Amino acid sequence: MSSRPDAPAESGTPRESGAPVTPGESGTSVAPADSAVPGGTEVPAVHLDEVEHVYAGAGGPVAALGPISLTVPPGTFLVLVGASGCGKSTLLRLIAGFEKPTSGTVRTGGAEPVPGRGAGIVFQQPRLFPWKTVGGNVELALRYAGVPRAERARRVPELLERVGLHDVAERRIWQISGGQQQRVAIARALAGDDPLLLLDEPFAALDALTRERLQEDLRRVSARTGRTSVFVTHSVEEAVFLGSRVVVLTRRPGRVALDLEVDLPRTGVEPDELRALPEYAALRAEIGHAVRAAAA
Repeated sequence: MSSRPDAPAESGTPRESGAPVTPGESGTSVAPADSAVPGGTEVPAVHLDEVEHVYAGAGGPVAALGPISLTVPPGTFLVLVGASGCGKSTLLRLIAGFEKPTSGTVRTGGAEPVPGRGAGIVFQQPRLFPWKTVGGNVELALRYAGVPRAERARRVPELLERVGLHDVAERRIWQISGGQQQRVAIARALAGDDPLLLLDEPFAALDALTRERLQEDLRRVSARTGRTSVFVTHSVEEAVFLGSRVVVLTRRPGRVALDLEVDLPRTGVEPDELRALPEYAALRAEIGHAVRAAAA
């Protein structure tokens, strides 16, 4: 959390701021964590080893999560999906370093995660500075990321172009739609060039059409940047469309019920064409069944 007077309590960029794995018929089941890094030569973007998390409840300790072990190679778009209360957001906070696990280890880029470093974060609400322009919000994120003034002037339009907002840079936040505000939040999270992007149900409060458009935008940006992403959602449709890998969590305490590679093209296909593929429908059915079974 930033101590700067113009920073919000929580921000869109950090500087501002088990069940057995089930092999899938429509996708490829993921290897266990110990074998996910061939020869130990590649440092995982995220590594969880027997992670458990317990918090204090009114009636005593509540086991929220685990044990969970996962290894996420660089460049993966990992989607965590499951019923409410299964620990998805808790797991994301552990990866961000906002909380410490009760037991087990969490590593990002080979090191213990530190809040505000190494990861861009997008929350369900955009949490922007309403008194600043769209460009001013992105420029501030760049400044907090240590980008020199001259380079900030060049990168602001580049980032806004990346999220489809090149023509609203001078507007105030209250002059743009909720979907556009969330795009600004994504642009700010991309500003620091952090290797990891964490997204906690960023489209949940939006209408269906805006949500679908932003999913398409995020998928395109992800393919272009190759940045490792961890995305939390309740939506099976969203998980299949966005993820290169989908992990379904059981009800509390959340464990891995399904860990599935999504074998769908990331580029070279239009969104409507992708959604019409038989493989897409098969994955949606398989993951939907896993979510329902895990919540039972």
